[in-house]
Amino acid sequence: MEQRDFLLWLMLVPGLTIKGRYRIWQYLHQNSFTVIPIQMVLKLSQLSHKKQQIIFEWYHQRNWQVEFRRIKSYHFITICDEKYPKYLSTCIDAPICLFYQGDLDLLSQPLIAIVGARKATDYGKKILHAWVPYLIKSGLTTVSGLALGIDELTHRATLTAGGKTIGIIGTGLDWAYPNRTDRLQEQVAIQGLLISEYLPWQKPERKNFPERNRIIAGLSHVCLIVEAQKRSGSLITAMIALEQNRTVMAVPGRIDTQCSRGTNELILAGATPVLVPQQIVLEFKNFY
Repeated sequence: MEQRDFLLWLMLVPGLTIKGRYRIWQYLHQNSFTVIPIQMVLKLSQLSHKKQQIIFEWYHQRNWQVEFRRIKSYHFITICDEKYPKYLSTCIDAPICLFYQGDLDLLSQPLIAIVGARKATDYGKKILHAWVPYLIKSGLTTVSGLALGIDELTHRATLTAGGKTIGIIGTGLDWAYPNRTDRLQEQVAIQGLLISEYLPWQKPERKNFPERNRIIAGLSHVCLIVEAQKRSGSLITAMIALEQNRTVMAVPGRIDTQCSRGTNELILAGATPVLVPQQIVLEFKNFY
């Protein structure tokens, strides 16, 4: 089995966590191994004895071979592949495998993550409609999470402006969540790039979305928060971006508005306040 196939196979191992998969990858990479035996997989998983026993039995029953043939029919890229994004590969617990639909070459473009409140206000919508066309004209590709609100509006504004956008989803590629974004998800896959680290048939789970946020932050050179309440997934993305030494920028808002409370506090914490889109483009001057 080739290394990329082994990494793909790890995605099928029941109960193996993101951290566990990354730990196995590090062991392979540091020791120049292509594959390792199941006993070492269990050891590196750091799972409980009971969970290791489940994996051991699953492995020897060999039923996984059917799923493995099925999963190989999807487009995927692994952390050992040349086209795997370098920015993402340096992140802690980087995904060892990504499933995708669309143009993988977009990963080599200057990428800006734009995320924000699910209940976007007219202010947030106005910012996106005014700024996104300028960012696209300047050669940037947008990245967001296909959630309602700012995410959805970012993808739509990008496509309307004739630009390219990357959607990172918290389900498998065969699912759309929320349902109302299913047509948009199809558009992103056709006109841009759709990415998931989950098995293609995996349904949405609450834990997936914070996990998905680290990919949005990890792929991008700059992370822009347009609107965010005090406690929101957008702030999680911003904090991850800061931890990964990305540039975090935020649109300031009224101090008496819930949707601007998170962005204003981000600015107080050190994020760069953005007043015009030209500021964002200047952050990419070293990319070109």
